[in-house]
Amino acid sequence: MKLANRIQEIEESKSVGLAAIVARLRSEGREIISLNVGEPDFPTPDSIITATKKALDENKTRYSLVQGIMELREGIAKKVSRDSNYPVSYENIILGNGSKHILYNIFQTIINPEDEVIIPSPYWVTFPESVKLAGGVPVFVPTTDLQLNIEAIEKAITKKTKAIIINTPNNPTGAVYPKEDLQKVADLAVKHDFYIIADEAYELLTFDDIPHVAMGSLNEEVFNRTLTVQSFSKSYCMTGFRIGYLVGPAKIVEGMNKLQSHLSGNNCTFAQYGALEALQMDQNSLKEMIRELQKRRDLAYKLCKEIFPNTIKPEGAFYLYPNVQDLLGDKFKTDEDLAKHILMEAGVAILPGSYFGTDGYLRFSFAGSEENIKKAFKQIKDVL
Repeated sequence: MKLANRIQEIEESKSVGLAAIVARLRSEGREIISLNVGEPDFPTPDSIITATKKALDENKTRYSLVQGIMELREGIAKKVSRDSNYPVSYENIILGNGSKHILYNIFQTIINPEDEVIIPSPYWVTFPESVKLAGGVPVFVPTTDLQLNIEAIEKAITKKTKAIIINTPNNPTGAVYPKEDLQKVADLAVKHDFYIIADEAYELLTFDDIPHVAMGSLNEEVFNRTLTVQSFSKSYCMTGFRIGYLVGPAKIVEGMNKLQSHLSGNNCTFAQYGALEALQMDQNSLKEMIRELQKRRDLAYKLCKEIFPNTIKPEGAFYLYPNVQDLLGDKFKTDEDLAKHILMEAGVAILPGSYFGTDGYLRFSFAGSEENIKKAFKQIKDVL
């Protein structure tokens, strides 16, 4: 008996697959430094843990609304209204089991067979697979120096274009897209009548006082065609809570709610109270975390550039994405060969750029400690 075609046509998350290899090597006694995982090593803030425990103590363990508890949706709406200067209500919000779940629900809600979705590359591994699961067609458009190529995006637009995905700050590159480029994308979306799917999971993680510009904040017309995907995972160190959310037009929320009512029902009820506390707590601890991440960025960038000169300094998230094409040839035919060599010989886990749609690159996470960053790049330098 065969599996469904839809499952055979998508790829397993290769980043998740690598994590299994790292676990096996560690079980065999190997010391592996993980620069492959997109997860900050800071603890979840104490007040979030306390609020979650309090919800458990109060037996908030029952079913809740599919869209999310009202207090949290209202809190998110207040935050988005404040940040975007555009009035948003709880009717514009739906909670999901992390941003992957939100993305899946978006495409299942808006995509018809053969609809096209433009995806600038490099891209997060989940984007094209979510599109394909909905019967859509991913259309990849290369970036230029890791920034959006507006001309190439415009050329990729057809009558079948249903949406474009804009991910800023970007995973895997750390690029932050400037307002003028986002406005140009928005103008194209209005002109050709397609959705903008804005993955802004790293919105708080920008460096050097570079601002994050939310797509939905550009104007009311753009907001009404923008589906903003958000998460508490990265900024608040809540990866295991699995709380993501969508901000978008009420009709999209209604459609996603209909789907989610059959797919998964509500999200973990008590975890939502932890997320509510994340919005209400003193945000100064986040500023301290961002300052620390910027120090790690500066250190990792310096050490990476010594080994891989073609490294662009990231402005956000916590990734370096050096071009390593000059190292490929007889010994390392692909970036995956190079990444495997670094894993097996240097004991450092990283991801090849081919996983993200661009051959000849490597992705390094600098979300770990300075000690691990220094040790990892020394070991890489030694084996190369």
